[in-house]
Amino acid sequence: AVVSTQSTGDAWKEKLIKAKKTALVQGGIRKVHYEFGENEEMAEDYDMKTGEILVRKWKRASTIGRKSDWEYEIGCPPLSASMKSDLMWESSTSPKVYRQDTKTHYTWRIQPLPYPLSNYKISVENSTIFVRTENKKYFKKLRIEDMDRFELPLIVKHVNCAHANSTLMISYEKPKNVLQLEQAIYSELCKVKPIQDGDMDSCKQQ
Repeated sequence: AVVSTQSTGDAWKEKLIKAKKTALVQGGIRKVHYEFGENEEMAEDYDMKTGEILVRKWKRASTIGRKSDWEYEIGCPPLSASMKSDLMWESSTSPKVYRQDTKTHYTWRIQPLPYPLSNYKISVENSTIFVRTENKKYFKKLRIEDMDRFELPLIVKHVNCAHANSTLMISYEKPKNVLQLEQAIYSELCKVKPIQDGDMDSCKQQ
């Protein structure tokens, strides 16, 4: 019998397969654009050598039908000239958070955070990872949208953290069924003929 969490994962896979997709291969990166209808689109970038996802971003229409700017779920948005100017007015010590996954882990980098590793308290509550500091100087909530989609609970023993060069790195080990699902999805994406010729055989190595 298929468990409910697996069927949820299948629903996400089916949504991606049914979406209108455009693929582009550029500089060893497989870029896939999805259209889920008039009100929602998504774009992903994959490293063709490793199969790792580098970027996932969303654009959704508001209630008045206006499309939002790209919202990054994975990866770090590029800085425009205006954003760079705005950042000059921000405190250089204000920590920034971005998610950059590996093949086996969901991973975040938070920087700059100068405190030693012993100062951080990591907990899991209601499908959310909480980052706190003993000196009460920093607090952050992290959610894994993938796990929410699959309706899988977060287990605190799968959370790991490390600290180096004023950067706090938090990772969550992906469950085995998620690894299998991601591999199946990537195999399907490799079937989408790119606008430009690319090394389609790279998919067979994943």
